[in-house]
Amino acid sequence: MKQLLMATIALMMGLVHLSCSGQPQQKPNTSSSEVKSQVGLYYFHFERRCSTCISVEEKSKKAFEELFPEQVKAGEYFFKGVNLDEKSSAEIADELGVGMQTLMVVHGDTKIDITGEGFMYAHDYDKLKEEIKKAVEKALKG
Repeated sequence: MKQLLMATIALMMGLVHLSCSGQPQQKPNTSSSEVKSQVGLYYFHFERRCSTCISVEEKSKKAFEELFPEQVKAGEYFFKGVNLDEKSSAEIADELGVGMQTLMVVHGDTKIDITGEGFMYAHDYDKLKEEIKKAVEKALKG
């Protein structure tokens, strides 16, 4: 049963990627120093997006800011939506090794990809929030 669930999730992720990424990828404008010294939650996407893609971005940003309000206010943590169809996004996408829709926590050289969880829980805010918290804690441990 668990294998069937995982196969279904993988298939859904593939379909979402195909339906939402009808254009060539490009990248964002965040400096290397920002990535190294802060905790960032990035949502890489394409111009053409479905309602689930939009929900992942909106709910991830909201959860991140609710979980870490003081750190966000102080500029220690940030959320960044990155349109891969924009040329200005190329540098950060290349630096982080991203070429498709991705939800990723970054701290220094640590990258935690939670794309699967993001889409799995796109419509379950509490579970998405929990996954983001776990990923940030893991990234901070290095």
